[in-house]
Amino acid sequence: MQLDMAEGIGLIAGAIGSFAFAPQALKILRDNSAEDVSAVTYSMVCGGALLWFAYGVMKGSPAIMLWNAVAVVLAGAVLILKFRLRGR
Repeated sequence: MQLDMAEGIGLIAGAIGSFAFAPQALKILRDNSAEDVSAVTYSMVCGGALLWFAYGVMKGSPAIMLWNAVAVVLAGAVLILKFRLRGR
């Protein structure tokens, strides 16, 4: 696989955007609380990232596929924690 400059920029941008969800997940785990996390927001993020992943598959773009898969996992983890910690 040969990377052009646009795909390289996409890989870097995707890494930054996808890992933006990691601090929230870590904070939830550290505080054992997800009370202030919006389930609607993270549901929308997961849905959008799934659609972007499908778009990446259709376009054959590794950067779009990779980083949106990571975004789904991280945002999904936040969403799962939100529901598991509800009422604590």
